[in-house]
This record gives sequence, C-alpha cells and structure tokens, in this order.
Amino acid sequence: MMEIRDPIHGYVKVDEMAKAFIDTPQVQRLRWIKQLGLANLVYPGANHTRFEHSLGVYHLAGVLAEHLSLEKADTKKVKTSALLHDVGHGPLSHATEVALSSYLRKGHTDIGDILRKGEIKEVLDAHDLLPQEIQSLVKGDGPLGQVVSSEIDVDRMDYLMRDSHYTGVAYGVIDLPRLLQRMRLKGSHLVVDSGGAQAATSLLISRLLMHPSVYYHHVSRISESMVAAGIRSMIDDGVRKAEEIKAMDDMRLFTSMAEAGGYAGEMALMIKSRKLLKRAVYVGLEEIGGSRPKGAERRIAMEVAEEAGVDPEYVLVDNPQLPDAPEGDFLVLTAGDSKDYGDAGNNTSNARPLRDISPLVAMLEKAHQATWRFGIYAKAEERDRVEQAARRCLNIRKSALQHTLADLDG
Repeated sequence: MMEIRDPIHGYVKVDEMAKAFIDTPQVQRLRWIKQLGLANLVYPGANHTRFEHSLGVYHLAGVLAEHLSLEKADTKKVKTSALLHDVGHGPLSHATEVALSSYLRKGHTDIGDILRKGEIKEVLDAHDLLPQEIQSLVKGDGPLGQVVSSEIDVDRMDYLMRDSHYTGVAYGVIDLPRLLQRMRLKGSHLVVDSGGAQAATSLLISRLLMHPSVYYHHVSRISESMVAAGIRSMIDDGVRKAEEIKAMDDMRLFTSMAEAGGYAGEMALMIKSRKLLKRAVYVGLEEIGGSRPKGAERRIAMEVAEEAGVDPEYVLVDNPQLPDAPEGDFLVLTAGDSKDYGDAGNNTSNARPLRDISPLVAMLEKAHQATWRFGIYAKAEERDRVEQAARRCLNIRKSALQHTLADLDG
C-alpha cells in the first residue's frame, strides 16, 4: 500500500491497482483541472483539482464498501469507478460543459471511449475489469453504482467537504462518519437506516447552502459565461473542434484562447486580469413571472442588444436550469425495517424518501428554488442601457436587488 496525505481524509491508502490507474496520463491530467472552475476569482483558495477530489472519492468508496461488506470483486469495481469517475471532465470542470454540450452529445460521465483505449484500458485488462462495467457504475446503475453516483453518494460527500475547506465557506459540514455507518444495501437500492436520517439531512443542508455561496456565485457565473462565449467563438470560427477543447486542461484552454486571438483571446485576457463583465440583470423567478425565460440564450442576447443599441457579443445571457434537490428522493428505512441489511430481494416497502421522513428537507427543497438567478451581463459602461432594454424585452420587474447592482459590482 502507498499512502497519500489528503487534507480532508488524512492518509489515503492506495493499492497497486489504484496506483497503476493514477499513473496513467488520463488521471494525471486531472491535476491540471480545477474542481471549481473559475471560483478562485472569488475565493483565492479554491485551487484544488479534480485529481485530489478523485482520490477522496476513491477513499470514501473503499470505506463504504468495507462497511457494506461487499465482495472483493465488487469492491474492486466500486473503487475503480470512484477513482475514474471524473476522467471525462473538460477544462475548468463544469464551467465548459454547457458550452460544449451544444456540439457534443456526451457529457462528463460518458467515459466509455476513454476506458476502451490507451493506458487505462491496459490497467483494466490487467485487473480483469471490463470498461462497460466501470462505465455503468459511473452512471449510477444498480446498487453498486449508487455508491458512486446517486442522490447521496461518495462523490457528493467528498466535494462538499473539500469545496468548503478550500473556499473557506463553512457550509460543507456533514456528519460523514454517521452517514457512512448508517448506509445499507437493501435489494437494488442503497439506503440509509432511520438512525442516519439526520446525517443525510445534513448533507442536503450543506449543498443547499453551498449552492448560492459557491457554485452559483455571480462572479463565477459571469466568468463562466465569458469563457463559454470564447469557446463557442473558437468552435464556430473553425479554430478548434469541440472534441479538442474537451480533451484540454485548464492551462491549455487559456493558451488556445489567447492563440486564437480576436473575441476568444479578449475573453481570456479579461478573465485572467479579472476585468469581467457586470450584472445588468440578476433576478429570481419572482421578478420574471415565476418561470425561466423561454428561448435560446443567444436569441435573447441578440434581442436585448438590438434594443439597447450595443454589440451583442458583449451581452451574455445566463439562463441556467432550475436547481433541484435529488437528495430528498434518497430512501430511508423506517425504524421497523432498519435491521434488515441484506435483503436479497427488491422489497423497499418500508423505505420512504428522505423528504417524507424529515419535514426540514421538504422546506429546504422549496427554498432551493429561491436561490436561482437569471442573469444578463454587459460592459460596465453599457450596463444601464442593457438593463433597461432587458426589462422592456423580457418584462422583468425591477426589484430592490436590481437597484443595488451597480454599487455591489463597483
């Protein structure tokens, strides 16, 4: 066993198989992909990477596999899936995924092509592991897949704790030992027994608090919109292919944008010097009639820019999906069923969704919708014109928040 010192979990024990995977270029690439994309523009300490997160998920998968008394072969599959679950990420993690999704059908969990060739395939073959099995677990298929990818999984456990640690935002506190101890395999489901309901709720609370403070902080949203616009420009102009960009790491992406020059180069320079666009509009559902604006973001940007009389390239629309809280679907065994740990069938009649067990979860799910924001970003000198044009085009009601954006952004 090799031991790697991790600031979150202490010493992570790495066996020979895991070491072989770690030494592949596909996993080493994750050292150069920031876990939180451009969040270090807000939180200077947020420079941790997908590599250390993958080690953390691998560690937790091993701890949970041991607790669940998984067979050796199943433990090997689960730990491998945990270690490799992020090799499909593009540069800057989720920051580039939306931009690339317009050109690529496969998301970051679609790693079958990576598993079927090169050094990773050699390691899989050497340890009698099938690419399709690992892909299936990464997708969350079956009870073993739920360890890595489900409503409450080891991936979420690690990134909440790790992101909280490196940003300094003290919301990623979860009762990890209790949660892992109370998780069970019941039939085809990974569940938590009744004694772990509060620990599961703590994870949901943590993610809901981290969402607006870190994951959807407006500076992150603006900078990610800018890098996405630069990527689309490179692809549409034929400078780079979407597949090439997805295979890059963070440094290579910014180098490519700079080499491309023009609009992409300008976006890269603005981000690197933190000369970002400003919030012209940044409103919740209430201000826009209770639902997301319909239509493509580029079409909305063109309409608003034309109304404002400005260059549409510098009007960026950020219309994210409404946030969800899938943790509320996670099954909790009722008190009378909590001792049944090894049911070989599929009987979960005594298991109920977490939201039905904890009234707090149901309230938090509703509150989560209130964190959503629709944004339109523009140059500082054009902010007022764009804001007024957007209100006319989209019938946006001006809120107290809207009056303070200029002061907040400086």
